[in-house]
Amino acid sequence: MDAGEGQSSSGSVKKRKYYCCFKDEWCKEEAFRGWLRKIDGMTAECILCRQGFSIKYEGRRAVTSHADSSKHKESEKQHKDMPQIQPLIPDNEVYQEDMVTAAELGQVYHSIVHHLSYASQACAYKSLSRILPDSEVARKMSCGRTKATSIAESVLAPKSQELLLKDLEEVPFFSVGSDAFNKGNKNFFPVTVRYFSATEGIKHGLLDFYTESTSDSIASQISTILQENGLSVNRMSSYMIDNASVDFGKHWSVFQDLKQLNGGLIQVGCMGHVIHNCLKKGMRALSFDVETFILKVYSEFSSSTKKIDSLMSFYEFVETEYKDVLQHVPTRWLSLLPAVDRVLESWSVLRTYFLAAGEEECIKIVWEAFSTEEHASLALCYVHFVHNLMRIFSESVKKLECDHVTCTELHSVLESLHSKLKRRKEDKFYGKLSQVILSNISAFENRKFTEEAEKTLTRCIAYLEQWYYFETSIFEQMAVLSLNNEVKWFDLVTLVTALCIDIDIDQLYNEYCVLQKLREEIVSKEQKIDQRWVKVFSQIPERGDSQLLKLVSFVLSIPVSNAFCEKIYNLMAQLWRKDRNRLSDSVMKAELQVQLNFNISCAEFQEFLNKNPDLLRAARGQQKYRFKKEEPEGEDIPQVP
Repeated sequence: MDAGEGQSSSGSVKKRKYYCCFKDEWCKEEAFRGWLRKIDGMTAECILCRQGFSIKYEGRRAVTSHADSSKHKESEKQHKDMPQIQPLIPDNEVYQEDMVTAAELGQVYHSIVHHLSYASQACAYKSLSRILPDSEVARKMSCGRTKATSIAESVLAPKSQELLLKDLEEVPFFSVGSDAFNKGNKNFFPVTVRYFSATEGIKHGLLDFYTESTSDSIASQISTILQENGLSVNRMSSYMIDNASVDFGKHWSVFQDLKQLNGGLIQVGCMGHVIHNCLKKGMRALSFDVETFILKVYSEFSSSTKKIDSLMSFYEFVETEYKDVLQHVPTRWLSLLPAVDRVLESWSVLRTYFLAAGEEECIKIVWEAFSTEEHASLALCYVHFVHNLMRIFSESVKKLECDHVTCTELHSVLESLHSKLKRRKEDKFYGKLSQVILSNISAFENRKFTEEAEKTLTRCIAYLEQWYYFETSIFEQMAVLSLNNEVKWFDLVTLVTALCIDIDIDQLYNEYCVLQKLREEIVSKEQKIDQRWVKVFSQIPERGDSQLLKLVSFVLSIPVSNAFCEKIYNLMAQLWRKDRNRLSDSVMKAELQVQLNFNISCAEFQEFLNKNPDLLRAARGQQKYRFKKEEPEGEDIPQVP
């Protein structure tokens, strides 16, 4: 209360008077909230009655008296009966809190996608508030290493898993893939899935990791992981891994163990590895080892700056731009071709360099290649032959390692490679540049090269036929779903019979008739096979019970290479680089799930956050921290959605 004083004309002191003042706390009380408003220090207003009243003498009692009046009660009743209109502008405090949380989540996602350390991001937050001093959001953002890892592990990763499983609930079939990744004495086996979405096409996801490596334990781990995620083994269309005996042996293998759980499982080996091994085995017939030659040339310059400077001087002498000798990694499918390309492109300069160095300073195989004139070099003839042969192998591998390639294209790719090899053998064609050198070398060397080249082609053809049965392969029957040619009903029924899928043939025929009307128009507009089917199903009514979707989902979920698992290994190598070698296994798994299962840009993810307030509340909750998992009972804690 404030005191008000007055004096008489004679100067005598009058009795002191005390008045009441309005208190802001009254507006927050449950009884007065929503209708009481302050006008000045001694006057209040009722918003419902649109009437002001004095609190100068009675204070809080005046507010209570107004609340008990019949007029106020009638106004309050009318207000409750009136339909409420939600405010267009959200509560400023909650809205700003959501903006800060969304910004923090967006930055964590950005760090994961671009492989930035959480320590560097924590430093960026401190700078951001100084760069944008007038931004309330930037000032309130705070996300150190502990908070960022907790968000990745306990908020974003579970959400990405939830979205993946929601997608898998809507598809009839999916395939499972796996392979091994080693870090020190640890083995990691990712469990990946591939499926066909009727609205988006072919998609991939990462379910989990396991660490066992025997055939029994691998099959058991895969089955357990599927069950934990609410997925049935009977919905698996195929099992994809490399071609090791532990995976695809005839008697004791992972595939045979899974086959006992799902009799309709399709065996699919990585055809990218098959093609790589096909060429590698064929090249063993050559007396000149081109792969070793490329490795030795690279090793000459890989660890010596002085030798590189010397080589650069030769480039300057012939007035040619310097180009590095490329490294070839024997376990990689496509690294040999560009390495051979670079050596052939720089052959003259490299030859001059090694001749200047002398025979004593050169490795035997390198001196053998460069000591002879180019137009009569048998070693160069071998290099040109392998280079010519590698082009058709590399072309096939590139087609098969694409994420959206389907098994409907596998037979045509392998058939094309097979026919090219057979044609080269029949025509004795070894490449134009090899033919030129053959005309300049001795008859003995000519005959030697021809015999070895023919033997190389024979070995390649035999290896390809050993790993792929061209006459009886089920993938030839699957080609009908590529839509490249007219779809015949007989071919469709034959495929259903071969796959042993439970299909309603009558309903399938009705959808087949619709497909016939759409095929030509869709094929002319769309090249990717999975996107062709997306357009088909967008025009087929009652898609939820579609028998054609059931068949297409089974076939298009089957991968043709292990490229997606190889992609995971590359990402794991980037995550566990030198400056992040202390990254825990659980955080590594979370980051991979976030990156692969969301699979959207940072800008798109920010839009996604704006549409998911539950995710923002989960990020603000304490439950995301490991050390706060055990909370007192009855406490209301936001849960991860």
